[in-house]
Amino acid sequence: MGKLLNKLRIKFPKGWKDISAENPEGPPTFLNVLIENSGVLQISTADFLAGSSPNPSLADLVDLSRTVGLKNEFGSPQNEDSGNCEFGTFGCVQFSGSEFPHISVWHLSDGKNFVFATFICTELPDREHINEVKSIVISIKRKSFFESLFK
Repeated sequence: MGKLLNKLRIKFPKGWKDISAENPEGPPTFLNVLIENSGVLQISTADFLAGSSPNPSLADLVDLSRTVGLKNEFGSPQNEDSGNCEFGTFGCVQFSGSEFPHISVWHLSDGKNFVFATFICTELPDREHINEVKSIVISIKRKSFFESLFK
């Protein structure tokens, strides 16, 4: 899963494969090999180092996701979602554009640290696939201190 995600535990359903080696300069990348044109899920982290805790609200996390999508010209915002997850809280905005009919942008936070994820599809995924990706992203959590010692 790469060094960037060594501190995290992520639950992937059957069929998901780590393809990060295909893009060694990019973030950890995953796809479902059981689905043709699965789209790719990319996950990265930003750890809190110093200063005052960011402690973002749900609205802040949605705003971060919207800003990233608009700045990168992912298309028009279609749906927004936010709530609790294993990491803490999340905000997500789904975009649709001419090049990519579906891109979901996620920001998760535990009040200090962040996880950033994108799900990018060249074809419009069905609702089941979108829900599967959501279940993966909201399953992300920090490994316990003891788990970190042994992995």
